[in-house]
Order: sequence, then C-alpha cells, then structure tokens
Amino acid sequence: MNAHHPHRDGSSGFRRVEVVSEPRRRQRSPRVLFLGGNGHASVRLDGVRQSWSESQPVVQAIPYPGFEGRPRARSFDEFLTELARSAHRRCDAIYATGIGGTLALALRAEGHLRKRPLILQAPVLWGLEDRRFPRIMRAIPGSAAMLRRLFRVPAIQRRFLGKYFTRPVAPAVATEFFDGYARCDAFADFFEWITPALLRRLEERFAAEPEALADITMWWGEKDKVVGLEELRRTEDALGVEFPLRLFPAWGHYPMMEDPAGWLDALADALA
Repeated sequence: MNAHHPHRDGSSGFRRVEVVSEPRRRQRSPRVLFLGGNGHASVRLDGVRQSWSESQPVVQAIPYPGFEGRPRARSFDEFLTELARSAHRRCDAIYATGIGGTLALALRAEGHLRKRPLILQAPVLWGLEDRRFPRIMRAIPGSAAMLRRLFRVPAIQRRFLGKYFTRPVAPAVATEFFDGYARCDAFADFFEWITPALLRRLEERFAAEPEALADITMWWGEKDKVVGLEELRRTEDALGVEFPLRLFPAWGHYPMMEDPAGWLDALADALA
C-alpha cells in the first residue's frame, strides 16, 4: 500500500511513500555507524551482533560521552566533537534513531556526516517543541535523576515493555536495557542541551546550507508508540523540505531489538 502527500510547493505532483514488506537480498557487507537514543546501551545491538550473517551490514554504535560509565562531556559542543571523532570511521551509511536523529542533524549542521547516506528512524526532532516531558525535565530540578531511579522499578519496567515493545523481551535483555538509563550520567544533559534554542540554530544553519540535508531518508514503524509520524510533519514544515519515507508495518520503535535479523535485512536492502 502506498500513501501520497502533496508537494510543499502546492503543485499537483505527489510524493511516494514506500511501505516495506520483504527486503531484497544482495551480496555484500556494508558498514553502518549507529547513533542511539537517550539511555542507549550496547544491549540494544546484542541481537544484531548475534543475528549477523555474511552480506548483512556490520553495525557499530558510536560511543556517547556520559553513557555506560564513560565520562560526561562538559558541553553540547564538546559532546558533538567527541561524536564527530568517532563518526569519521570508514562506513557506508549512518543510522540514527530517537534523539540520535537530533545528534545526526547537529553533526551535519557542523559539516560532519554529509558525504554518507543518513537514515533517521523515528527521530526526535521538531516535535520537541510541544513535548511536555522534556519541559518538565528542564523545569523541575532533580527530575531527570528521579526518572533514572524509576527505571529500576519492576512495575514501571513491565508497563514500559508492554506499551512500547511489539514483542516480548528476554528478562536479561530487559534488565540491561533499563540499566542503560540508570548508568547514563548524561541523561539529564540531553534535556538541557536539546531544546527549542538548538532547533532554531539548526534552522538557521540549514537555511544557509540546504545541501546539508541531502541524502537523508526517514524510516518509521507503523506500530511505533514512542515517536509518531507527526514528528516528521513538524520537521519538514520547519525545514521546508520533504524527506523520502519508508514505512515498516510490523515495526515498533526498537526493531533492532525486536527483529534484529529483519532489521539487518532492511538495512542491507537499503544499501544494496
């Protein structure tokens, strides 16, 4: 099933939205750098490493300062500098999800990642303007630290898994997933750094250098209950562009955890 949306300029042309079912196969192993969301932990890609086979992409996460016991960055600019150093590794594409999408665009605004395709899967972008949760985190001192502690509460973990995951998660995997938040010393920093003021900065940069938005594709799971497609509409309106969109009917927000082999196939298909 294909959905169509009118062009931004009001013309009679249509944008094709591809709904993905079964990916094509190819015979090579591209390399992909991965930008995760807030609280990212290596366990989110454990299934990918275990499911990997020849001809599928080799996926490597870019390490974030302040995550998984690493020292925090003193500022957002320092954080981006550390990411940029890691992102200069040889690769065929960049894949970013959740708040990693904001980081990827911020890096592009600074001149990084522009020579490689960028896949943004359900990124947190201009919908940030209306998100109540980040405003609460910024307004109430200590709220981010309290939330990290709440992620250790079994009842809250069960509710989160039941609402946001499309498939059951092994108990050991779930434990490490939530430990990622508990061990993320930079968790609160993201709420201080990634704000509407940053969006204004990105708008200005991309208006001056629209080529920095080239070769970006949006991916979305139709079962994603974390970030809805309204996020894409808000982002395109703010930047004055339309991004190619691929819809995955069976995906939620964490396809790399829920169906790692299928996620790898989709990546390989996109990079074939």
